[in-house]
Amino acid sequence: MDYTSILGIDVASSKLDLCLKNEKGLEYDQLDYTGDALESFLGNHPEINPTNCLVGMESTGDYHLKVLKFFLEKGFLVKVLNPILTKQYTRTTIRGTKTDKKDSELICKLISEGEGELAFLSDFSGNSKEFLRLSNTLTKYASGLKQRVQSVERKSLPETEKIVEHLKEVINSLEKLSHSLVDKATAKRSQNEELIDSIPGFALKLSAIVSWEIGDIHQFRNAKSLVAYAGLDPRIKQSGNKLHTTGRLTKRGSPHLRTALFLAANVAHQYDPELKEYYYKKKSENRTHKEILCMISRKLLARIYAVLKEQRPYLKKDESINYPQI
Repeated sequence: MDYTSILGIDVASSKLDLCLKNEKGLEYDQLDYTGDALESFLGNHPEINPTNCLVGMESTGDYHLKVLKFFLEKGFLVKVLNPILTKQYTRTTIRGTKTDKKDSELICKLISEGEGELAFLSDFSGNSKEFLRLSNTLTKYASGLKQRVQSVERKSLPETEKIVEHLKEVINSLEKLSHSLVDKATAKRSQNEELIDSIPGFALKLSAIVSWEIGDIHQFRNAKSLVAYAGLDPRIKQSGNKLHTTGRLTKRGSPHLRTALFLAANVAHQYDPELKEYYYKKKSENRTHKEILCMISRKLLARIYAVLKEQRPYLKKDESINYPQI
């Protein structure tokens, strides 16, 4: 569908800066970040509707979700930009100007050039994704606190026994709450979670995290685009006619997805014969453990892409699917 208007929205905690691009040029506006203000804006602009206007915004943690859901429920097609992209573009400008008004204009420009990922109302269904993310955060806090407590115990500092005892209770509470959130998130498993779980390296929690973080597999053209979405593709630099990778990852997309893949890769290379052989082959080439896990994570994403696209469980390579090479 060809859209005659593009609405770029720069989201802050309490206000919205808007840039509307149409055949008349650019029009700017600023609103309070409330549902009433958005309703009033659309009421004052009857020419803006789902049939002729594409909406775009930058991902800003949780701040953009309310306005994202508002436009999706109104039937608009909405695209979300990775903030890394907008920052990189700003750095390439001579002045490097960055204001909320300029940001909304930049969002409008990038969306009109085809950038951004489509958002769907299904992304808001259920609490499982948030429960799993919160569980990971609690586990991280508990692990960090446990290390500090162990350090205090090794030092045998005076008058710390009661403090250590209390902190151990806090750690225990955090771990129990984390497990409880995982139980809630995985109480009703989807078919996609079951399919991912069939791949060596994954289990109940990791398959749920990966399923929720990836979302609809049909938004990816191929396995390589899924790798790019996970931020596991190498950065590329070009100088003249020379094109080379830097060796560093782009780290776009969800860090929760990357963490889950690394954990799965660490298990898979121990129990999957193909990946075990690959691991030691790369070890003999003087690759580090972390580098190899990154490579195995990309292989796991190829398997995930295949089983979700085919909607059938993972089988060994010689038994069924020819998994795409990355």
